[in-house]
Amino acid sequence: MQFLVLVSIAVPAPQHAPTRDEREAESEVIRHLYVAGVVRQIWLRGDGGACIIAESDDAETLRTKFSNLPLVQSGFLQPPKVIALKPYAGFGPAVSNSEIQGSRS
Repeated sequence: MQFLVLVSIAVPAPQHAPTRDEREAESEVIRHLYVAGVVRQIWLRGDGGACIIAESDDAETLRTKFSNLPLVQSGFLQPPKVIALKPYAGFGPAVSNSEIQGSRS
């Protein structure tokens, strides 16, 4: 199952940026999650956070994994928001209103 994981900078914003070692530790965990097939895609957000497409059997497993990121543990980032994704039906074959109503009978 795929999930959208949103990670945001803590509020109020931390006074100091993470050190190079802290950023590298964060990157190392993300690399391991990518190799393990958990992280599928990741983008940095314009507001300073990150947006991740991740795979897991359930949201709680992801919440735990991403809550253990070094920058979350240090308080620089907020705990992640994990949102289940559903398939978009708009690319499938068009279905008329009569077909929808007929399937209800």
